[in-house]
Amino acid sequence: MDGGHLQIPIDANDAGWKQRCCDKIRELKNAQFPGADAASQLGLMHQELVMHRNVMISELYKAVENGNVDSFVHVLRQVWEQRELPLRDIFDETVTRDSLLHVAAYDMGRERIAELICDEFPGLLTGRNIRGDTALHVAVRLKNFTMINLILSKYAIEKAKHPGMKDITREENENGDTPLHEAVKSKDFGVVRVIFDATDKHVVHCLNKSSRSPLFLAVESENVEILNLLLETPFPADKPLPQCLGNSPLHAAIIQRNPDLIRKIQLQKPELVYLKDEDGNSSLHYAAYIGYVEGCRMIIENLDNTTLEWNKKGCRPIHLACKRGDVGMVKEFLEHEWSINSTVNQRGQNILHVAAKNGRSDLVKYLLKHPKMDKFTLNQKDNDGNTPLHLASKNLFPKVMLLISTDKRVSVNLLNNNSLTAGDTILVSESQDEFRKSIARHVVKPRGVPFNVNRMTLHFEQQETNNLRFNHTINTYLVVAALMVTVTFAAAFTVPGGVYSSDDPNPRNRGRAVLADNPAFTAFIIFNTIGMYGSVFAVALLLGAVIVEQDMAKRATSIASCCLIVAVFSMSMAFMIATCLVAENNSLVILVAANMGLWYGATSAGLILFSIYKATR
Repeated sequence: MDGGHLQIPIDANDAGWKQRCCDKIRELKNAQFPGADAASQLGLMHQELVMHRNVMISELYKAVENGNVDSFVHVLRQVWEQRELPLRDIFDETVTRDSLLHVAAYDMGRERIAELICDEFPGLLTGRNIRGDTALHVAVRLKNFTMINLILSKYAIEKAKHPGMKDITREENENGDTPLHEAVKSKDFGVVRVIFDATDKHVVHCLNKSSRSPLFLAVESENVEILNLLLETPFPADKPLPQCLGNSPLHAAIIQRNPDLIRKIQLQKPELVYLKDEDGNSSLHYAAYIGYVEGCRMIIENLDNTTLEWNKKGCRPIHLACKRGDVGMVKEFLEHEWSINSTVNQRGQNILHVAAKNGRSDLVKYLLKHPKMDKFTLNQKDNDGNTPLHLASKNLFPKVMLLISTDKRVSVNLLNNNSLTAGDTILVSESQDEFRKSIARHVVKPRGVPFNVNRMTLHFEQQETNNLRFNHTINTYLVVAALMVTVTFAAAFTVPGGVYSSDDPNPRNRGRAVLADNPAFTAFIIFNTIGMYGSVFAVALLLGAVIVEQDMAKRATSIASCCLIVAVFSMSMAFMIATCLVAENNSLVILVAANMGLWYGATSAGLILFSIYKATR
């Protein structure tokens, strides 16, 4: 006994098993349940699917796992009799689990059951589970050769009968993987060979949801046999060589840093060197970006002209190496016959521009000593008229600036398209790091780099910035002061402790504050009043500061700031006293409120004073 089911021995020489089992299945298919009309049958079917399906499937799954086809048919008949369901509904896939064909594909020794299911219920061949896998996906993943061949042969028979049937070899799971993707991932050449021979060859180039084709995965698996097999398939005519995202085996070999695969691909399909990804990067761009010198050398030796290709950002492979500051990679490029001036990017920048702009001091030092680096290249201007020294100065790289400006071949007084020298670009740099600006000025000034920018113009620009910041500060404090007026005004009528009602028995008390006789209440009224009129006066001054000239506005703002300081401190004290009044019997609350009121009041006043000071500098 296994799993509660009777084990019937399998006779390998039993040639009549299929006819015997098929007859029993067809008998169950054609049988009708007496006395059940269509409506009641439909209601019963729905009830069974909802209440008993899990139990039913569990029994059948165990029977499949046993692997005995006669035992499986026996259990199937028991389920059919107990549930009184049409056989086709018993074999339907569930929404949460594998179909019976999936279960049969999971292990060896279940081929007879799988063959029986495929013959009698061929729809399950293309059925998918919750992960989107067909039974073929499962068999391939588990390297079950017998099941793979069985499913493919049964599918071919059904396809001949029904030409419109879905192509099982192109079915994708939730990850976008076809059976060929799964076969390549298994790294088993035999499995790949079977699927490759049975499938449409262009599936080799189909991309999954990770934008990887089986051909790309073959390189990642580093299996030369599989790669050789898949390379037999030409690239599709509707997808010309450029822009084959995730489908370039040469890109994958570069990423894997595998020289054997690179050599193999170049010998078998040399045209793949022209494949580009979605950003226009060739395999040489990839090699330069990751710093793979050996791979770069192998590509350059075969096709020198690929070094002159731009990607969509206008960068050649050598520019990517310069961005990284990779001296070894740049050296590999420069050992060939082309000139440095022929390797500019689409912004008109040569490799020294790129290295200087990115602050790669080691690479700049190497380039300055290189025999191909002549005076013209050192002083070459890009499309904006910037020399390498301009770009290093603009981005505040003192070490690079020192290296370039020290070279006697460099003309330090050249102007860019905005009539700025390299020194001027330091002054107009967008960076807020004044310390680095100061260092940069001290680096280049002794080397004779001129500063021609009109200091008065810079002063006025700075003054304009300060004025804008000052006006913004006035508007901000005007809003704050108006809010303080509202708060203090409301506090005068919602006093702590409340007021006597209008129907109080004592006419003198009506509308009067309940805590009016408490000395602390008097202090509350005094501080609230100071806060009220201080903020009112601040509002008036700030409104005037908006319309008067700059000098008067600063004076008015200074006075308003004093009023706001007094008002903020008074409001803090008023709140502290009000808290003490309503919690008179709780000494802990009084202590906390008193300390926090004093601290926060003083701190807020100090912050206002500091911000006004910064705004009026």
